[in-house]
Amino acid sequence: MAAIEVDLPAKNEKDNEEEEEEEEEEMRHDEEADVPLIPGKSGAAQIADSYDGLLSKIGVTFKLLIIVVCSGIGLLSDTLEIMSISFAKDDISKQLKLSRQEESTLAGVLFAGMLLGGLVWGRAADIYGRRRILLISLSMNGSCAALSALSTSFWMFLLARFFSGIGVGGSLPIIFSYVSEWVPRRLKGGIISAVATCWMVGAILAAALAWAVLPYPLQHTYWTSWRVYLLLCSIPSLLAVLLYFFLAESPVFLIQKGRNLQALEVLRRFAPSSSDISQELGQLKRVLEDENIVTSSPERWECSAVIKEFGIGVVDLFSGELLKITLILIAVILPVHFGYYGFMLWFPEYIKTQSNSSGEIVPQDYVYRESLYVSLASLPGNLISVFLTDIVGPKPILCVSQVLSACSVFLLWKYNSPDQTVILTCLFNAVTAPIFNMVDVLIPALYPTKTRGTAFGFHCALIRIVTIAGTWLFSLFIDSSPTAPILLTAVLLFSSAIVSLAVPKITSISH
Repeated sequence: MAAIEVDLPAKNEKDNEEEEEEEEEEMRHDEEADVPLIPGKSGAAQIADSYDGLLSKIGVTFKLLIIVVCSGIGLLSDTLEIMSISFAKDDISKQLKLSRQEESTLAGVLFAGMLLGGLVWGRAADIYGRRRILLISLSMNGSCAALSALSTSFWMFLLARFFSGIGVGGSLPIIFSYVSEWVPRRLKGGIISAVATCWMVGAILAAALAWAVLPYPLQHTYWTSWRVYLLLCSIPSLLAVLLYFFLAESPVFLIQKGRNLQALEVLRRFAPSSSDISQELGQLKRVLEDENIVTSSPERWECSAVIKEFGIGVVDLFSGELLKITLILIAVILPVHFGYYGFMLWFPEYIKTQSNSSGEIVPQDYVYRESLYVSLASLPGNLISVFLTDIVGPKPILCVSQVLSACSVFLLWKYNSPDQTVILTCLFNAVTAPIFNMVDVLIPALYPTKTRGTAFGFHCALIRIVTIAGTWLFSLFIDSSPTAPILLTAVLLFSSAIVSLAVPKITSISH
């Protein structure tokens, strides 16, 4: 019995020491946490409320720059795909022996695919995730673009470009949704504009590659210069797929889908090791674990679900508070794209027609030089967007750019030589560049997470429709007086500027 009396006190002392250590550990966690628990508020609600604060503390990191660069590569790959056909169209037509009617469908089929892709992939990104759909759409874009370079018949080429267009139509709207959800509100406008600047980079790259490859025919019956050109243009899409494979899903999307623990883990890996937010994330994680909330699993892909949800998503855009926003953006976006793309097609073709009729010889490299100069001319407008959007807001920049664009059109009235065309088209492109950047900033700012991809895809689909309509209508004026197209473009830009005054003022861009 004496041995027993000695052992019992020793065991009790050990238990007491373990309990004291556990209590001290809990007290230390509570003292170190920067964000106190809010009584009566769930862990999921606290994560949503503190998300922008967490991103602000993380700041601009190397990982954020990787996301921005990757998104920029994805965007410029879409630009390459859109512009490459306009440069290679004549060579493709010669080798595949296309009729005039078949040749006219080459660009149109890409826009048709983009129309369908914007509608389908935009909604799918709201259901299945930004990163997942970006991987699918960019893979489709790159692989089908490469396949079109290997085509041996018109129908094979047409089918490949159509599916490539579906990929482009999906990645264009989702890229901006994805990158905007990694950035704190105070930096969102500038960083989205920086990504949008990559459209200019893609346009420059498309013209530079065309100038370097297309004028020099290869001594081969199959491997002609246009095939090499299209293959080179498909590389950035496949590179973007590789880069996105190593990136994580948007934490905002994960939170919206109730996968909060996964979102916290993504943020933990996103923050630099020297960051002090690990304690906040740790406390939020413990709150969720204490609540025993079951984390939802990723949705399985179902085509019927996408079609059904697409209808629901579009109805949401025209319901409640979003109705006014959607109608205003339609009235702002569509006139600009109708006038801009119609005018940018008409004016160079009009000058060429006038030059040919007067006997003036247009240099062989005129198209490449003009494209390079016009693309570079948008640099000042892009820089204004990057550095001023977060200071003055997107609305003032949008309105001023629209008015300046409308005024600049009238300068083109009295000039009709190729060199003057390049200079004045550069001016027009310089003042219109901020308009498109501000649209890319406004859509993620005005729509909530659950409809952001749908909204982007919907507006991009409408843009494809008015782009086709604008290029067709303006093509009717190539052999006529410049009065009608110039006045039409100016009226469209002025009307869009007036409607822009009704765009809600944005002081802080939402997640």
